[in-house]
Amino acid sequence: MPSSNDTEKYVLLNAKCKNEIFNTNNDEYSNEISNESDKKISSHNQCYIIQEIPFVDYYNYKYEKLNKCDKQNESYYINDDNSSSSCSSNNCQENDSDKKIYQEMKYNKSFNMYDKENAENKVDENVNIDIKKCGYKKIIKAKNKNEFLKQCEFNKDGSCYYTISNSNNLNMFATDLCLLNFLQNNEENEYIKNLDILYDIYNNMDEMELSKRNNSWLHMKFDEHLYDCKFYPYFEWNDSNTCFFSACSKNKPVSLYSAFDGSELMSFKPVNECNELCNCYSLCFHPEKNWLLCGTNKSIKVFDFNKPSETLENRILSTRKGKGQKGIISTMEYKNEGYGKNSIYAVGDYNDCLYVYADNCDHKNDYILKIENKKNSNGITCVKWYQEFFILSGSRNSSYIYLYDIRNIKEYVQKYERYAFTNQQYLFDIYKDYLLCGDTFGYIYMYNITNNRLINKYFLNRYSPIISINKHPIYPLLLTGSGTRRFYENNDYPIDIITNIINSKNTNMTNISNMPNEEKQENNKKFKCLSKYINSVCTILMDFPK
Repeated sequence: MPSSNDTEKYVLLNAKCKNEIFNTNNDEYSNEISNESDKKISSHNQCYIIQEIPFVDYYNYKYEKLNKCDKQNESYYINDDNSSSSCSSNNCQENDSDKKIYQEMKYNKSFNMYDKENAENKVDENVNIDIKKCGYKKIIKAKNKNEFLKQCEFNKDGSCYYTISNSNNLNMFATDLCLLNFLQNNEENEYIKNLDILYDIYNNMDEMELSKRNNSWLHMKFDEHLYDCKFYPYFEWNDSNTCFFSACSKNKPVSLYSAFDGSELMSFKPVNECNELCNCYSLCFHPEKNWLLCGTNKSIKVFDFNKPSETLENRILSTRKGKGQKGIISTMEYKNEGYGKNSIYAVGDYNDCLYVYADNCDHKNDYILKIENKKNSNGITCVKWYQEFFILSGSRNSSYIYLYDIRNIKEYVQKYERYAFTNQQYLFDIYKDYLLCGDTFGYIYMYNITNNRLINKYFLNRYSPIISINKHPIYPLLLTGSGTRRFYENNDYPIDIITNIINSKNTNMTNISNMPNEEKQENNKKFKCLSKYINSVCTILMDFPK
């Protein structure tokens, strides 16, 4: 339960954010842009949602049940029956009886497990199985009540991406092939002009093609909390030996999985000083060697693909009474240019500290530098290297992303405003000299990193925060994830109060005369700029500054 001080804090914050965030036409922030060229950029840059895949949550942001979800069962929703390949992290095989029940429930169109009134009768009449045997389906239903996306990311060549959801599901989706062909066959300055061609292609698709477009080919269900997932850095579909990824979950070894069928290729067992299995909270592939770094509590375990049964290095960062980096390791990122490329890496933790190490240093007693920002941080969740000497650091429950210069760490160089008022990992990305990040109120921000100038701000989701942003490695596409945990039994939570006040200004979608100008323009567009789902993953075509 939040304290009275927290409530007062967020109510005051509501007044501070009102002028900037409540304005859905985005007129206020244009005053911040003093450069004429940036004004021109902000007025012409646009974003279009090409593909949106929703996550099932049967309650809207006002905590009212959506009645249509009891009557309709859209096949492209992300649930346990939407993918062509499905397996569990522990056991990919079911016994014969459970498998038979599962197939009967899946292919019987008259059965709807979400129909509370007639579910039992339908089971008896159509399937002829004991409702008690379907207990695992009831568990899935309970989890889907608070289903939302937590993380999403493209692979190296941008041909596919993964999503992690709150119900411990990992799904693998193919980037829309029609979209990739369209971008390949058109010049960069003609993408926006020729969107009508792409729209006609989608409009002429039959239902089977549309369902395949929105379905994942791989679905993995983990029994425990899923902490992190990372693609192999040289993942390319042309080379089957590189098509794998790593995932870590609670009370389970870290494993490498095939991207084709989800089979386990090898596993690594991180153990503590008592030879007990310890949880891995973050993952990082070494950019040059076949190493996997696993961030645990106060240590980093390094595993070699050639010797998966043993720990290659146990990089202890601190002791109980000694100095060093304490706390859970939340994120790791290797330097990608300049001196120390692919050997120096930044490590963030939930204790609000950012350290920089080298592969060949003694991690317990030796680190390159330490950045501590406890006054302005609540647990670092994402770090990115920028150019040769700069590090971007983002935290949960924080209003800013900070830029540090490793040559002078006494104070941050720049801070970029974005409101992140939940305990989620708000993941951001960098494209050229631009910072792309999301906030609690459904906005995407584009900053010029060098001069801290807000280039543009896009209103994407009126219901949920934008918690994950990833830039396509080749084309001007953004992968965004939206969603948050809803407090159904305690819906007076301060953040929900502020969010509901903001969203209440955009709920009258039936009365066109009362719509803001932004939503009137939205109805005239073939590809929308505003998400229509509470929790979803979106593939967005961006008009980036040239």
